Amino acid sequence: MILNRMNIPTFPYPDTAARVFDYMAYYAENLRGLYETPMSAAESKDDTVDREGAAKIIKTARDSGRTILTEFESKQLLSCYDIPTVETRIAKTAREAIKAADALGYPVVLKLHSETITHKTDVGGVQLDLKDSNAVQVAYDAIAASAKAKAGAEHFLGVTVQPMAKIEGYELILGSSVDPQFGPVLLFGLGGQLVEVFKDRALGLPPLTTTLARRMMEHTRIYTALKGVRGREPVDLAALERLVVRFGQLIVEQRWIKELDINPLLASPGRLLALDARVVVYASDTDESELPNLAIRPFPSQYVSTWTTKDNASRNDPPNPAGG
Repeated sequence: MILNRMNIPTFPYPDTAARVFDYMAYYAENLRGLYETPMSAAESKDDTVDREGAAKIIKTARDSGRTILTEFESKQLLSCYDIPTVETRIAKTAREAIKAADALGYPVVLKLHSETITHKTDVGGVQLDLKDSNAVQVAYDAIAASAKAKAGAEHFLGVTVQPMAKIEGYELILGSSVDPQFGPVLLFGLGGQLVEVFKDRALGLPPLTTTLARRMMEHTRIYTALKGVRGREPVDLAALERLVVRFGQLIVEQRWIKELDINPLLASPGRLLALDARVVVYASDTDESELPNLAIRPFPSQYVSTWTTKDNASRNDPPNPAGG
């Protein structure tokens, strides 16, 4: 009672005190995150982002009346923000597919090239580990026949050809969608074909710092594996953080993007690689005023400038010890 009168809390059981301490630690961690100012990389000297190129890809699709980017366009978009993708070439005929495969080197992967179908596996639109030209010919014919039968001939525009990525690693998903209240929301977690089965994911609000990106990753079970388990080398978590930050930057700066999923994002100790991507943009009749706002405003880097003080100028030219 004496402690309570002095506003010092007491607890009847140790486990209650431990639970309160845990709540306080979690509260303090959240406060630290709120006080961090997310800074855009727009003004960074090392910034290699091609914003104009990304905007042009999106505008071309919207001007043509489309709301879905092709896989080829999606990977070009990611490349504009320095997100590594597997080299991809478009082939409209089997002959072109064989020529592309010969240039890239075997084995290769063939995927349906379409402006309307995004879930290619649902229509038999993916053929893996093709080791020679005969296999490419058979795969091309199979994709064409399956796509035309299940979706219609107008949805088949050829195939994309890319090297078969033989990298041992983890399949992750990195995505963005729009919440009615919070606007664009980011997603990180375990990817691959079973993404909806395991549902190992965490959400975050863009823009991100590397610290916020790491905290989002830490809220998933796959994060433990990424640090290295059972003798496996850990994934380069610092590089993964930077990639997640750039992904958030892409969502912030390209406001006409409605949905974006990278699945799978292959993560290995020496490499990060976006194997597939799906991008949905707003329709051409959408007014800019209708686009959702960010829940967190980016750092106002447009008001930042660099200038040199007189002290700095004098320090660049060291003074003469003799006073001359």
